[in-house]
Amino acid sequence: MMQMMRNQIRWRRWVWVALALPALVSGCGKAQAPWEIVYPTSGVVKYQGKPLAGAVVTLIPLDKSVPDSVRPTAITDEEGGFEVGTYSSNDGAPAGEYKVLVLHFPTTGTPEYPQAGPNDLPAQFSRAETTPLKVTVDEEPTELKAFEIE
Repeated sequence: MMQMMRNQIRWRRWVWVALALPALVSGCGKAQAPWEIVYPTSGVVKYQGKPLAGAVVTLIPLDKSVPDSVRPTAITDEEGGFEVGTYSSNDGAPAGEYKVLVLHFPTTGTPEYPQAGPNDLPAQFSRAETTPLKVTVDEEPTELKAFEIE
């Protein structure tokens, strides 16, 4: 008789846990900040009219509430194309307005000992205060207008 009562009590506890668990878990989530949601973002960089391979593209948010750690970045391929990544490679960028930095460090040295040379693009494109490039990333996949650097 005692054993049967213990089993009923255990069974009731498990029923309550099973019923309460979904309610508890569903209340644990928190809404994402706008800068935590990314949208596929891509584009092309051209230098003196030709595709620029190996350029580093960095988006600097104009919204001051976005943490400094959120800096969508990409490296251009052989055709000058790129896909931006914020939290992982090519995952996209948060919606918003940005200034765009573009830098290019050509390889110098020998094939056995390659080194990154100094940035060979005009200096104005390397600082948020001086870059003329601005873009808007929408809340949908965004293809940016080509960046034409002279």
